[in-house]
Amino acid sequence: MKYEKTIWDLYTELFNDPSTWKYYSDFSVGKYNLENIMNNGDEAIRFIKEYFQLGGKYEIVHDISCYCTPERARHSISTFFLGILLMPLFTKRYRNKQMPFDNFFLWLWFLTCLYHDMAYKIEEDKTNLLSLDKFMSRRKMKYKIIGDSKIKLKGANKKTVQAYYQYRIKECNCVDHGITAGLLLYDSLRKNYEKVYNEYAPNINGGHDDFTWNNLHFSVSHFREYEKCANAIIQHNLWFMAKENDGYMKYKKYHLEDLTYMPDSKPYYQDWLTALLVFCDTIEPIKRFNSCLPSSILKKIKLQFDDNEEYLKIFFTDMCMDTMPYSRSILDMKEWTNLLIKREGDTISILNINKMYK
Repeated sequence: MKYEKTIWDLYTELFNDPSTWKYYSDFSVGKYNLENIMNNGDEAIRFIKEYFQLGGKYEIVHDISCYCTPERARHSISTFFLGILLMPLFTKRYRNKQMPFDNFFLWLWFLTCLYHDMAYKIEEDKTNLLSLDKFMSRRKMKYKIIGDSKIKLKGANKKTVQAYYQYRIKECNCVDHGITAGLLLYDSLRKNYEKVYNEYAPNINGGHDDFTWNNLHFSVSHFREYEKCANAIIQHNLWFMAKENDGYMKYKKYHLEDLTYMPDSKPYYQDWLTALLVFCDTIEPIKRFNSCLPSSILKKIKLQFDDNEEYLKIFFTDMCMDTMPYSRSILDMKEWTNLLIKREGDTISILNINKMYK
């Protein structure tokens, strides 16, 4: 199916059909208004909090306001809807292998996308300029995706992630919100699993490794999916560096060679979930127009795409807007991915989406 509408119209149609985005049937859609969610940061945080709570994942969002800024909550929800719309462009080769894929996708996507910027306040807080081990100790992390030798990350390995974390502290004077959010998500999901089992044992059907509580299914088999979600969040903010760029020597200093590349051999992401998150996080416009009302921006940008193709066109309907910062962030993707991207007048065309990941 081919689409050519403003982002706002696409979101409106999606929002008005909850079956397309609502994983949990008890979600109180009637309490929310799309315009309020997009324009009101507190309402956006409430939306994210309810989504996790309906999945029995109270441990993940009980202190959400300590981690997430209202601006990033709005951006995360916009990215969430955008990913649902563009998912067919990234998952075509998998859809016949994982059935029912749409439901499985929604579960993975809400866990990943709605949490991906949850550590933004942590990044902004200079008291967190600690080593990764000290940070995990301060946060009392019990389940450490970085420290568990049985868990392998897709993409940059653990040694590179640790080095990048140190690079961000020393060279950028901040911790990395992607790495910290991924660590927090995995630890919180595992703690939540144990908490639900231990606190509600009398009302649980099944044993520790696989049980049902409050019509929700919990299983240790889900831990592998928790890893995938945390991995995508960790990887999404790791910046690649061309070996010909000025910053290459600093990457070499911190042993970040795995994040460097030659111009004729650009990197790939290792899975569709990470690629989709990186792509949607980059093209989502709200965070690029901070001084504008989000709904008004979404009404001035049009998307064209086809479920059966792997391209995207972005049109600007108001040329009085300063679109250069937003356009630049999209065009820059061609420097570190295998996407073909060009801008002609009021249109940005993105091709080869299937070549963004292996």
